[in-house]
Amino acid sequence: MSSPESGPESGPPPDDEPDAGEVAAALASLRREHRQLIVCTFYGHMSADDAAARLGIPVRDVKHRACSAVDEMRRVLEERGVQVPRQSVS
Repeated sequence: MSSPESGPESGPPPDDEPDAGEVAAALASLRREHRQLIVCTFYGHMSADDAAARLGIPVRDVKHRACSAVDEMRRVLEERGVQVPRQSVS
């Protein structure tokens, strides 16, 4: 067995992370506008300004849609029985 310092192991994800396949399936089930937002901001690591420019929408819409998209992803995953960790607000 390896320690956390020795690097990642192949195998099932830790109990506190949803399975990548479940996340991909949930993402595919989202409306196009929500899916685009998540792909740009989370996977593409774009700022709200960059995502707005890429998608041709105002920054305020990026922020609103991103919140809605994350809520929708959480709902879809929970409906599939996937435990979704909640991030604490500091």
